[in-house]
Order: sequence, then structure tokens, then C-alpha cells
Amino acid sequence: KNPLTPIQLSAQRLLRFLERRDPSQAAATRHSELAKLVQECSRLIEREVSTLAALVNEFSQFVRFPIAKLVPTNANIIVHQAVEVFSGRLDGIALKTTLAENLPAVRADEGLLRSVVVNLIDNAAEALENSTFREILVSTMAHADAETVVICVSDTGTGISPEDKDKLFLPHFSTKDRGTGLGLAIAARIVAEHGGSIHVEDNLPVGSRFLVELPVAELTPASLANHYGSDATR
Repeated sequence: KNPLTPIQLSAQRLLRFLERRDPSQAAATRHSELAKLVQECSRLIEREVSTLAALVNEFSQFVRFPIAKLVPTNANIIVHQAVEVFSGRLDGIALKTTLAENLPAVRADEGLLRSVVVNLIDNAAEALENSTFREILVSTMAHADAETVVICVSDTGTGISPEDKDKLFLPHFSTKDRGTGLGLAIAARIVAEHGGSIHVEDNLPVGSRFLVELPVAELTPASLANHYGSDATR
């Protein structure tokens, strides 16, 4: 999982090639082999640097966590914004939404909460890589007691083993070969900052679903108008 290792190995491959001398080898052949090797190593290095940049970014987010600025927010708007991020990016995957009408507002930092939903959709897409039926459903609902709003991201992927479910939200735990193990830990921390909770369960008959539960905000007349429109206070 350490991206520095393949970068180091690529550099060593290039050095070994340059140090190798074969008088019988034609210059054109050697040049062709070198060009191919440089291309392979460059692509690998570029990929691993991107991985390293993502790791550094996630680690910095985890260490220097921003203070959430909570305001009454419509969870449906956050879902719409998160889904838009993936417009035209999910080849062969159906990304659908089922959003409840007249949701009570939640107190949220739109940017932080949106990053949670984006992370969950991104993880769901990766879980579908080897699936025949590839669908992600993002839904919202209000609990019957009207005290919490739920954002649910479900997929038809391979699912998560029972032993991994308990560790998913721990820092540096990852089920992916190239994962940093910080994405879900950051998501859990953001949700906790919102006074909510996040957990995973089986998405029967196949796949997983992540549920983010958020407490409903207490709305003043001014925030009601902001949330539902000016007619809400008349």
C-alpha cells in the first residue's frame, strides 16, 4: 500500500537499464526499449504520485480537521450536489436517487457533509468493479419520530464481511489494496461533528448500504423561510 515502493522500483529499473551495456545490441533497438521502459515507469510514477497526493490530503484533513459550521440545511440539496460530482464519470454504473419530499432540515456544514456523501458514492462505485448488476442508490428519509433524517447510499457490490464491518471506520483500516484507510474515518468524524451517526449493513439480496443519521434542526421562522421558501412563514 506504500506508493513510495513502486516509485523507487521504477527508478531502479531505469538505472539498471542505463548501466547495462551490450555492445552487440543495435542502437535503434536499445533506444526503442528505453522509450518503452520510460513510458511504463512514467505512467506508474504518475499514478503513484496521485495516490501519494491523495494520502497526504486525507491525512492532513484527519489531523487538521476543519470546524464544522452548522446551519439548517436540506439534505436533498446535499445529495443532489454530491451526485452531480459523478455526472458522466461512472461508466456502466446506474446512479439513482430516491429523495423524500418535505424533509425536515438538519443542522449541517454543506461542504463537509457533501464530502461524506461523495466518499460513500465513490466507495460504492469501487465495490461494483466485479459486479454484473451495477447500481448505486442514494436515498433520503425521515424517521417516523421526525427526530432524525437518514441519508442512505446502497450498492449491488460484493458486500462487506462481518469482521470488517466493525473496523471500517477506524483510521488506516482499508479493504482496498490502494486505500489510505482514512476516507471512512474522516466521514465518521464529520458525521459525529454533526451530532449524527454512520453505520453499514447488508443491502439484501446483495451489496452494502451505508446509513448516515442526522438530528433534525430546530427551525426559527427565518430559517423556515430559507429552508422551504418564503411561503412557509405565512
